[in-house]
Amino acid sequence: MSRLEKLEQRKAKIAAEIQRIRGREAAAERKSDTRRKILAGALILSMVEREVGISKNVFVTALDKSLIRPQDRVLFNLPPLLLSTPETE
Repeated sequence: MSRLEKLEQRKAKIAAEIQRIRGREAAAERKSDTRRKILAGALILSMVEREVGISKNVFVTALDKSLIRPQDRVLFNLPPLLLSTPETE
């Protein structure tokens, strides 16, 4: 094997290692982001339940306006969104 081939092989191994490290770092960041969202959500839900800083009506109204996916709306017992069609407008 020539010196050039050895260097190319080493370069490929280094590139693969860099890719693995970037993947691990990205996964760790996604995990941290998810954890932050869970903790923030738990705090908000607790505040709504105790009506400290935000009323349940304000919270539910905000959810109703922002949640569009059916499975998300079900989680908060919101009615399905009515799709607007040319006949209903």
